[in-house]
Amino acid sequence: MCQKHLGFNYCFDDSYCKICKGYCCKGEGYVFLEQSDIESIAIYLNLEIEQFIQIYTRKFYDKIVLANVKINGEYTCCFLNDGLCEIYPSRPSQCKTFPFWDSMKNLSIEELKQLCPAIKK
Repeated sequence: MCQKHLGFNYCFDDSYCKICKGYCCKGEGYVFLEQSDIESIAIYLNLEIEQFIQIYTRKFYDKIVLANVKINGEYTCCFLNDGLCEIYPSRPSQCKTFPFWDSMKNLSIEELKQLCPAIKK
């Protein structure tokens, strides 16, 4: 089903996330974590919050972000495994709201499709 959000001229079919091999999880950038994200992912992974933070996050200035790993010269999210998100049911808020970010509102459909093939006009 193609989800649409007010103010955006495209829709997004999240069923594609199961087969896309992580387009949005690769490349340079950061996934900023809110406290609720940290707690939710730690519970999902059956870890104490401090364990989760130590193993899977990094500091970016005063923010906590998911760690990236470099594979074949390309940065990917530490939870992307064989093209699938290992924490999809508990993924961070930033991931849940993709591709409906204000920074993407003015991109052309061609630019958007390069970022995510599940975006449709």
